Amino acid sequence: MEQLTYTTLGEWKGYLLRQAPERVLQFGEGNFLRGFADHFIDVMNERAGFNGKVVVVPPASTGKAARINAQEGLYQLCLRGKYDGAVVNDRRVISCISRGLDVFTDWEELLRTARSPALRFVISNTTEAGIVYDGSCRFDDRPPASFPAKLTRLLWERWQAGERGWVLLPCELIADNGSVLREYVLRHAEDWGLGEAFRRWLREENRFCSTLVDRIVTGYPKDWAEELHASNGYRDALLDTAEPFGLWVIEGDESLAEEFPAPQAGLPVKFVADHHPYKEQKVRILNGGHTAMVPAAFLAGHDIVRTCMEDPAVRAFLEGALFEEIIPALSLPRTDCEAFARAVEERFSNPYIDHRLLDIALNSVSKWRARVLPSVNAFLAQNGRAPGRLTFSFAALAAFYTQAERCGHAYPVRDEPAVLDFFAQNSGLAPEALIAALAARTDFWGEDLRTLPGFVPAAGQVLARIRADGMAAVLADCR
Repeated sequence: MEQLTYTTLGEWKGYLLRQAPERVLQFGEGNFLRGFADHFIDVMNERAGFNGKVVVVPPASTGKAARINAQEGLYQLCLRGKYDGAVVNDRRVISCISRGLDVFTDWEELLRTARSPALRFVISNTTEAGIVYDGSCRFDDRPPASFPAKLTRLLWERWQAGERGWVLLPCELIADNGSVLREYVLRHAEDWGLGEAFRRWLREENRFCSTLVDRIVTGYPKDWAEELHASNGYRDALLDTAEPFGLWVIEGDESLAEEFPAPQAGLPVKFVADHHPYKEQKVRILNGGHTAMVPAAFLAGHDIVRTCMEDPAVRAFLEGALFEEIIPALSLPRTDCEAFARAVEERFSNPYIDHRLLDIALNSVSKWRARVLPSVNAFLAQNGRAPGRLTFSFAALAAFYTQAERCGHAYPVRDEPAVLDFFAQNSGLAPEALIAALAARTDFWGEDLRTLPGFVPAAGQVLARIRADGMAAVLADCR
């Protein structure tokens, strides 16, 4: 069976863009960007006349660019899941990628590409650890080690060529990713003595846009890839799968929306003055919903998210937490938040994704602090009392860390050593004493949760019931 290329496709009846200017430089070749940003660019090419190709640069490894070039940048993306009440199972050949460049062996070609007048956008997903400042990087490194240092060197090359600046769209999951990237680039320019004229150009002619991205991309489908290859009549080493839901929030104005015409293509891309309310919505509803639900659902007998949504008790708990305790305190309009929450419920019900609860439960203490505690405090500020379901989730968290087995079988609990040590030393305490000791750990929560009105007694009572009656029975009453 031949590998996927333009020749293999022959007289392909779907959309393909064989030739176009290289308008996007992308740091990151992984499943996420190919299942998210490159999908959107491909649709923009088809529907909105973007007419742009993407040059892909694996940021820190050798050999991955060759896989892209062997398929002439082509790959198939499968979108599978629930969307607007219907089950979706769509396939699309993505043709927006022109080539891959190896950052080690193709460094000179990458510098040449940076000087191209057509190049306008830089997209990145170098993981959360990618946007870091590394003071050991030098201007004449080939290449510099860190992504911000590489980017600074490429921007210098572009400035030297007299070309206009770039629009930078980092997709890394860190707070204010655009602002942080801008800060580190300017810092490298200062370190390397590149002059005030260059630094002014960086500040005034380049747009470092903070963004929020949201799509579950599950990557290469090992369980049915061979069946799909046989159905297609070619092998696709870059085959990618993702859910149909997507959201890209970009800090930018109407002029940027005209240059990057995603809304005109009907894509879920929002250009906003401030991305923070959308991040708050995602973290508290999507991530907070996961974190609040998982310990209780696991101890009630579930192993994956999808079956949780089929359990009336778990679903009622989640809906009550989302619609009655989390959404009322969010800053975006309630109708928007409710629509997002309904989409989240569909995503949790995706029949094509087996999202393991124990994977989500990794480092649940820090996740509860970041994702659930802000909703607890916001509810308290509005109502003068602790939210019942989110308080329940705190007790369920304590039960998950101390019970250590389900149906007679031990399960792994994974977290930081300090967290595991705390529960190992205190698991024998009476319920309210354990809750009080846990709530007092300001190093875990950033505050003393014993000061929250009624929180510790309520959580202690719930934990006592869980120990006496079992999680499933208590969860059935938590509506």
